[in-house]
Amino acid sequence: MVSDRLVRLTHTPLFVLTLIISIVTLAMSASLVAHYNSVGYPNVSYRDRIRIILAASIWTTLIAIFFLVGVVVKPASVLFGIFSHLVSLGIAFILLLIGASSLTALTDKQSCGSADFDRCNIVKGLVAVTWIDTIFVFVALIAIFALGIKARSGAGMRRGVLGDA
Repeated sequence: MVSDRLVRLTHTPLFVLTLIISIVTLAMSASLVAHYNSVGYPNVSYRDRIRIILAASIWTTLIAIFFLVGVVVKPASVLFGIFSHLVSLGIAFILLLIGASSLTALTDKQSCGSADFDRCNIVKGLVAVTWIDTIFVFVALIAIFALGIKARSGAGMRRGVLGDA
């Protein structure tokens, strides 16, 4: 059985880092969407990919706040249990992976020296920050999955709360 203290000591820093990176991703993608909505996107592909990252960063920020506060305030609740973590983090991971990989493929060969692509360096920075956010969400997903495996093992007991794992 994993102690509540261990869960709080690992869960809190991981979700704080995820929250910070998600807020940075949210700020960058929101500023790009606002800028490109007023002056026009380089092409439709940039519009779609940056908006996917914006949606993913909003989702990740909300679930990071929800689980960070929830596990600290009421760790024994099923609402903040393993299954809700896995589903929410799985959705966040898929959205971030789609956004980061598609924007990476679009900007991979793009040179920021050309005058026709406004805010190219910010878009490339968004790619980097989104990959960092994807990695943090993946690490959190693996950690919660390991707790889920721990909760399912041992004497046939099934537990759904993080601290009961």
